[in-house]
Amino acid sequence: MAYIGSNIQGEAAVNSSASLIFATSNGIGVYPRMEIDKDGNVGIGTSIPDVKLAVNGNIRAREIKVETANWPDYVFAKDYQLPSLKDTEKHINEKGHLPGIPSADEVKTNGVDLGDMNAKLLKKIEEMTLIMIQLNKQVQQQAETLKMQQKQLDKLK
Repeated sequence: MAYIGSNIQGEAAVNSSASLIFATSNGIGVYPRMEIDKDGNVGIGTSIPDVKLAVNGNIRAREIKVETANWPDYVFAKDYQLPSLKDTEKHINEKGHLPGIPSADEVKTNGVDLGDMNAKLLKKIEEMTLIMIQLNKQVQQQAETLKMQQKQLDKLK
């Protein structure tokens, strides 16, 4: 059995606030499942939606699009200062997480803004990619140096 009703607070004709409630029943009781409050906030599994869509439970979707204006392409700018691995290691040793990334406790307390976190993770990936490119160039240069030194050693034999 299904039920659609309203919850009116205050006098119905004057200064009232109302919400629209969708509920189901098993024949014994009525169980609210979704509520749209006076501000247009929708709650599924919660009767107190404090944002446009509040869900107390799991969500499954084929696609979720998060819009963000702060995308870290600036990491590739010539004047961008890459973090040093020494500073990164120090931060990890002191705080137990990457610089610029929230700690497990912060995530537990505040949750994760997916758009913001994706941008932060992409920034780290881009920085680490640039650092790996630099390190690869150093390795290639050292290999060339070793090759020349080996040739010189071979001539001395």
